[in-house]
Amino acid sequence: MPEALTVSDAEGVVRTASRSLTRLLASDQSAAAVLEHLDDRAPVPMGSIDALVRWKQHELLRIATRDLAGIDAFDVVAASLASMASDVLRAAVGLADVSGLAIVGMGKLGGCELNYASDVDVVLVQGEGDPAAIERGARRTIEIARRCFRVDLNLRPEGRNGALVRTLPSYEAYWDRWAEPWEFQALLKARAVAGDAALGAAFDASAASHLWSRPFTAESIRAVRAMKTRAEAEITRRGLSDRELKLGRGGIRDVEFAVQLLQLVHGRADVELRAPTTLVALDELADAGYVARRDADQLASAYRFLRTVEHRLQLDDEQQVHAVPDGERELDRLARVLGYAATTSASPVQRFLSELHSHQSTVRAIHERLWFRPLLEEFAHGGDRILTEEAAAARLAAFGFTNVERTRQAVVELTRGLSRSSRLMQQMLPLLLDWLSSTPDPDLGLLGLRNLASGPQRSMELATAFRESPEIAQRLCRLLGTSRLLTDHLRHNPDMIDALADPAALRIRTRAELVEGTRAGVGWRPNPDERWHALKRFTDREGLRIAAADVLGSVEVAVVGRALTDLAEAALEAAVAALEPAVPFAVIALGRFGGGELSYASDLDLLFVYDGATASDFAAAEQV
Repeated sequence: MPEALTVSDAEGVVRTASRSLTRLLASDQSAAAVLEHLDDRAPVPMGSIDALVRWKQHELLRIATRDLAGIDAFDVVAASLASMASDVLRAAVGLADVSGLAIVGMGKLGGCELNYASDVDVVLVQGEGDPAAIERGARRTIEIARRCFRVDLNLRPEGRNGALVRTLPSYEAYWDRWAEPWEFQALLKARAVAGDAALGAAFDASAASHLWSRPFTAESIRAVRAMKTRAEAEITRRGLSDRELKLGRGGIRDVEFAVQLLQLVHGRADVELRAPTTLVALDELADAGYVARRDADQLASAYRFLRTVEHRLQLDDEQQVHAVPDGERELDRLARVLGYAATTSASPVQRFLSELHSHQSTVRAIHERLWFRPLLEEFAHGGDRILTEEAAAARLAAFGFTNVERTRQAVVELTRGLSRSSRLMQQMLPLLLDWLSSTPDPDLGLLGLRNLASGPQRSMELATAFRESPEIAQRLCRLLGTSRLLTDHLRHNPDMIDALADPAALRIRTRAELVEGTRAGVGWRPNPDERWHALKRFTDREGLRIAAADVLGSVEVAVVGRALTDLAEAALEAAVAALEPAVPFAVIALGRFGGGELSYASDLDLLFVYDGATASDFAAAEQV
C-alpha cells in the first residue's frame, strides 16, 4: 500500500463512492486484505470458476481503490480494467479446456480503455480441430467469462444472427464482400486477447490488412456520419442531450468518432496513426499535424474528465450508467465523489456542472471542425497518398510538368523536409500537384511551394493552413503557378496565406483606406530608411492583395487598374506628407497613371510642380 494511504482511508473512499464494493467488503472478509496490498496484483487462479470470480472482484476492488485515492490516472485505470478482462478470458479458455479457439477483443477492450461496467466485446475465431468441439468449448468459455462480465458477441459478422465462431477465411470472405463501413471502423480496435496465440496473431494481421488496404471512400465517410447522427437523434428524442456523457453533444463519442474518422482517412498511408487507444491515437494525430496541438490537448483533457465522471457513475453499483443524474441529491453526491467542494460563490454541484458544460462545449466545437472538415473527402478518393520518389516522376509527367527532372528534385526536397514536421503535408502532396497542374506554370508553382515550405516551422504552418482550409491550398496553388512575383511576396508575407480563405480579407481597399494605411506606417518612423521600408512593405502587401483578388477572379480588370492607381497615389501622398516640403508642391500623374489604369509593371510617369523661382526653392523641392 502507498505510504500516505492507510487501510482506513482506503476503505473510506470505497464506501463513499461504491455501494457494490461496500457490499463486497461486508460479505467477503478476504476482500479487506486487498486494501492492505494495493500495489500487489494477485496472480490469476486457474483452478475453479468460483476462484476466478473472486479474483475478478478483488482485482476490481484494487483498481477502483487506487483510482478513487488518486494513485492512478484515468489512462492507467482504463488499461488495468482491460488487462483484468483479458486475464479473465484467458482463464476461461483454460477452464473450458478448449483448443483451436482465439478470442479477439473489440471496442474498449481491444483499445485497452475499458470502463468499470463496460460490455466486454469479443469475436471468436475457429482454428484447426473439430468444429463442433470448438464451438462447444467457445460456448463454455463465454459462460464462464459471463460469471465475471457482461460479454457481448454482437460485433461478429451478421451480429446475433451470425455464426458464433468463424474460421479466419470466413471472416476474410465477409470483409471482402459484405462488411459495412462501421464494421471496418470497429476493426480499428480489434486485438487478440486470449486463446490460440498464433491464430489470434493471424486474425490481427488479416484484419489490419483488410482495413488498411481498402480505400475509405467519401461514401464510407457519409455512412459513418449518418450512423452517429441516428444515435444522437435518439438521445435527443429521449431528452438526454446535455446529461448523456457518452452519446450526447460534446460527449465521449464526439471525441472517439472524430479520432477514428481521421484514423480511417489518413491511417491507410500513415501507419503511425493506427493505435487502437483513443488518447494514444489523438496524441499521434497532433504530433503528425492532422489535429492542432491545442485542439488535441483540449480534447484529451475533456475525454479524461468525461470518462472519469462516467467511471464514478458506474462504480456506484457497477451498472452501465452514462447519464448525469438530474436529482439534486444524486448530483450532490456525484460532485463530492469527484472531489468538488463548496466555495463562497458556488456549491459542489454548480462547480461540477460548470466544468462539465465547459468541456462539452469545447468538445463539440472541435468535433464539428474535425468531423466535417472538407479535406476529408479529398483524401477519401482513394489511391496512395504518400508520394515516393519513384511515383513522383510518373505523377509529374502525367500532370503536365514540363521540366520533370527539376520538379522531381523539388518533390524529393519537399517530402524529405516535410516528413520531419508534418506527415499530413506529405499525404497532401498528390492533391497539391493536381491543383498545380491546372495553373499556367505548374513547374513555377511547385518550386514556389518548396520555397514557401522551407524549414520545419514554415512547413508546419503551411500544413496547418492547408489542413484547416482546402480553399487556402487550392488558391495558393493558383497564385504560385501564376506569378513569380506573387510567390516572392507570399514568402515575405506568410501571414497573408491564411487570408486566402476569406473573401473579405481580399477586398479591394478604398483610396482613403490606403492613404490612412500608408501614413500610419510611415508617419511615426523618424529614420528615412525605415520610412522607405515601411512604405514598400505596405505597397507589397496591398499589391499582393489586389493581385490575389485578380488571379482568383473576384474583381474585374478595370477595378484592378483603378486599385493599383489608388495604391500608387496613396504611396506618393504618404511620401510627400512624410517629407514635409518647405514649398507648396504637387505631383502630376501622366500616362496610364494619370488615366487611372495602371498595370502591374507600369512605370509611374510623373511631373513635379512647386511654387518658387529661386535655386534654393528648387533645391528644397528636389529633396522630395
